Amino acid sequence: MAIKHKLLHFGPVIGGTTCDKDLCKQLLKRGLKTKDSHHQHLAGHIEKENLFTPDDKQWFADNFKQYFIPYFKQLSDLTTDNFYGLMPFKEAWLSNLWINFMKKGEYNPPHNHDGAYSFVLYLQVPEELEKEDKSFKGRGAGPGCVTFMYGEDQPGLKTAHAIKPITNELWIFPAVLKHTVPPFKSDVERISVSGNWYITDNVKDKEEEFNYGRITVK
Repeated sequence: MAIKHKLLHFGPVIGGTTCDKDLCKQLLKRGLKTKDSHHQHLAGHIEKENLFTPDDKQWFADNFKQYFIPYFKQLSDLTTDNFYGLMPFKEAWLSNLWINFMKKGEYNPPHNHDGAYSFVLYLQVPEELEKEDKSFKGRGAGPGCVTFMYGEDQPGLKTAHAIKPITNELWIFPAVLKHTVPPFKSDVERISVSGNWYITDNVKDKEEEFNYGRITVK
């Protein structure tokens, strides 16, 4: 008789989806008006990384929660038996939101984020990066791609996964998951937005700042 094994996959769960282009254009318009530098709080070797205002953060939570809640709910279904080491949650708070203007030669070294979950949303990916990626001959991720890394390198196990940036595409991942972005050579600007979500179910005395960017998952 044919034997079929049960296959157990474990490790971080990353979610990707495409966002409405008009919403992304509105977000980019807001991002181009930002002036408050967030560079000193980030790991990136990127000159211009700006923080959105609290009002922008609230606008983002209201308009983009439709893309995050399904991911959070799917995780809750997976964690019913505490399979991934966390319990289902009902409320999340976007602690900060910033925009990255990545240029030629700039890069993000391996790092992780604060909070429970993080994300990257690509608002502008010039076609020059696609051409540069196709001509790339190295073994690692192509120029401007994001690589997620988990666990120790071992033969037969894939411990890194590279994702090519696409305009209006959103990727959500556990905040503790290390990731990196190599530099590109093209004289263009790659624009992305990132932020960190905290689980606030057990926070009793929610400060006033929690009123900006809080969403209900269930």
